[in-house]
Amino acid sequence: MLIQSINSETQKSNIKKNNQVSYKGIDARKVITALANPDTLTSTIALESCVTTGRSVNAYKRGGFAEFRERFTDDIVGALFWMCGVDIFNKIGNAIGKHILKLPITEFDVGKDALRDPVLNLSEKYSASVMKKLTAFKFTKIIASTLLATGFVGFVMPKINQKITKLMMSKKSEKSKNAQTLSDEILKANSFENFTNKIEKSKDVAFKGGASTVMTTVAHCLENNKICKLLTTDVGITSGRVMTARNKDEGLEYLFRDLSSAFFYYASTPLIYKGLQKLTNSSGLTTIDPVSAKMIREQMVSQFKDGAASVSVKEFTKNALGVLDESAKNVLSAIKTDVITFDELKKIISDESVLQRAKQMSEKLQPARGGVSVLTKQQVEDVLRNGSINSPEFMEKIYKSKFGDALTNKAKFIPMKKINGFRKNINDYVNAVAKEAKGGEITADLIKKVDKKSFMMSAGFRIAALAVSAFALGVVIPKLQYYITKKRTGVNAAPGLREYETDNKQIKEDKK
Repeated sequence: MLIQSINSETQKSNIKKNNQVSYKGIDARKVITALANPDTLTSTIALESCVTTGRSVNAYKRGGFAEFRERFTDDIVGALFWMCGVDIFNKIGNAIGKHILKLPITEFDVGKDALRDPVLNLSEKYSASVMKKLTAFKFTKIIASTLLATGFVGFVMPKINQKITKLMMSKKSEKSKNAQTLSDEILKANSFENFTNKIEKSKDVAFKGGASTVMTTVAHCLENNKICKLLTTDVGITSGRVMTARNKDEGLEYLFRDLSSAFFYYASTPLIYKGLQKLTNSSGLTTIDPVSAKMIREQMVSQFKDGAASVSVKEFTKNALGVLDESAKNVLSAIKTDVITFDELKKIISDESVLQRAKQMSEKLQPARGGVSVLTKQQVEDVLRNGSINSPEFMEKIYKSKFGDALTNKAKFIPMKKINGFRKNINDYVNAVAKEAKGGEITADLIKKVDKKSFMMSAGFRIAALAVSAFALGVVIPKLQYYITKKRTGVNAAPGLREYETDNKQIKEDKK
């Protein structure tokens, strides 16, 4: 049978045992969890490997080694700076801030909401003048890091790639051309350089307009808004590639490829995943990540004593999620905001045992906001419900697994919306397990089977969604890109290598 009281010694023992569970090494659950986490590079790396392979193969089929070399180099180096460039320049900026500017702290977030405010927390420790320097440094570093990474991929890398191709083709041509032909080639190269120099000058002018007036707004978006970050990076890279293209047709190829790829990089995988969830009516089991699902499974199974047969669904949900009596409902109705201070809560609740749990919840799940202990309304409800899943101890354990040390770091920001969303996923998973019960009875074996089902579905959906995106990015889009160019130009050849193709034809004619 289930343990009846969350405060019993047996429950405390089970929690202690649960805390000893480790996830050492790389296992399938961690891989799928990483693939599902938009804050990690796992899914992007998986997609990018397919993209690079597909684009490189198609490039070789159309333009031979020359186009293959350009495409492979651009994709490998571009992906590196696209995924890690901002972080790399951020680290360089932090080193400058720490060792040259002598700032007391360089790594802190500027986002804030009713639950967390890192800048407010830091202002307790540092003076107003120091805080002004810190925020100015933060904004400047974010913008500079983004522009440097974007500029390298969009403007510098294409020029380097083109220069390498020119050198390779020049060496190849030297074996067949006479001195006069070589001289003409040099003149052409100089003319081409003059043309690209004009592009560079026009590019410089474009970057200057109005940048200072929007600095703080852009910096905030780049720090906190994922869509803003993605759009800024991609627009900058695509613009750079189009502006540095060797001719109009090559620029159009870049424009079509990058714009059509954006959907499959950022939107198609989650949309397909949600579609599969809806198709199978499994969102309760598959929205939460597999690592968290396993932790919930272990917490629920720990409530069964050895040899226990089964319990009713009602008893299971009561002990797992707790219940709200009338007095608890009155407390919640008295809280009119999403966040309440612990001192304000003490004016509403008089039960010392409840207040003790509330204090633990406040200290374990977020840092004090400006030196004041706070709780969300959801956390107050969890305290009042007094279930095993929503106990302060388990909440701390599963939240730390999900959000890491940032959970209680005063200098870090985690949106309350994101935390509340994860909290909802926990309840949805428990309720989904209860719905899987046949005949209204829950057993430890059933909980384990449901967890396995949840993992298999999550893994299958995630891999299928990524496979569709990878196929579109690595195969479909490159083929469409080349098809459009062939229809427009009448030639199935790389537009950027057109001048070299012309030279090669002239060499063959001269030999005749």
